[in-house]
Amino acid sequence: MARKPRLFVPFATYHVYCRVARGEFIFANHTNSELFLKTLSDVRDRDGLSILAWCLMTNHYHLVLRTGAVPLWRTMARLQRTVARKHNRKMRYLGRLWQSRYRARFIDSNSYFKQVVAYVHLNPLAAGLVDDPADYELSGHREAIGLAPNRILDTSGLLGLFEEEHPSRMRAAYVDWIRSIAEAKWLENEVRELPWWKDANDAEEIARPSPNLPVETFDQQQLIDNRPALTLTQIVDAFSATAGIELEELSSRRKRRAIARSRCDLSAVAVGRFGHRVCDLARVLDKNPGTVSRWLTNADLRLRTDPEYRSQLDLLEQRIVKHTTENVTL
Repeated sequence: MARKPRLFVPFATYHVYCRVARGEFIFANHTNSELFLKTLSDVRDRDGLSILAWCLMTNHYHLVLRTGAVPLWRTMARLQRTVARKHNRKMRYLGRLWQSRYRARFIDSNSYFKQVVAYVHLNPLAAGLVDDPADYELSGHREAIGLAPNRILDTSGLLGLFEEEHPSRMRAAYVDWIRSIAEAKWLENEVRELPWWKDANDAEEIARPSPNLPVETFDQQQLIDNRPALTLTQIVDAFSATAGIELEELSSRRKRRAIARSRCDLSAVAVGRFGHRVCDLARVLDKNPGTVSRWLTNADLRLRTDPEYRSQLDLLEQRIVKHTTENVTL
């Protein structure tokens, strides 16, 4: 049976977790835990993630992350596939490492964000492994409170969401919150029983399918759900018409700066804004999916370094929608 398609909301925050098949405690092994963290760090840097909380338990992991333009499914597939391949090759194992594909839940309120951060960083405490979360080394809590150097966690991104008015108190506000949640009854619940998961239709669901989603996420990031559903052909045709670049030029081997930037712009809009797949865009442009992935990565890097680029993409998106709407009307 075909898998249920997953909704991707770029630049939004998710709670992601997955378990090892058969419940095996593979991450109790230092080599395996280092493999996971090294791979997670590489994937984070490549795909432009911001990891706001993390915890690696003996047989599962939890992440709270904010995506960039790269679809979440592609990032998580790369993470789990790489860890599984390297682990199985080292151990000479056959078969799957993970119990299933990852589970993910869109975090749509500041209240839920703070709760999920506490849930993730207090996971070792709830499991009875430690009496103080600061004693558990495979968690972002030690990074958040300054006991460990930043390796995985976006510490400033995390703490900035706890005390915006008084930056000097950000870390203290985070610690106060963790202490207040440590005795909460829901802390030991199964994931599907947690407050931000209760209204999910099933464990595969990433975001609520409701048409009444807010225009922005809790941290003021734009959603894609209120955009019209445009096909890839419509997007590419409208892009060519509004940007003045023919499809043949986009598909060619030419490396002129203007064309290179246009390819990044197109991938950022088609994949990041309208949720189309990299492989489908590659097929339309007669390119290798790896090539389109590089365009998307370059666009995401520019988004994080050029304050004006997001506005440029907003304008480009509006032009594509307007051009398509006018031509459909005619």
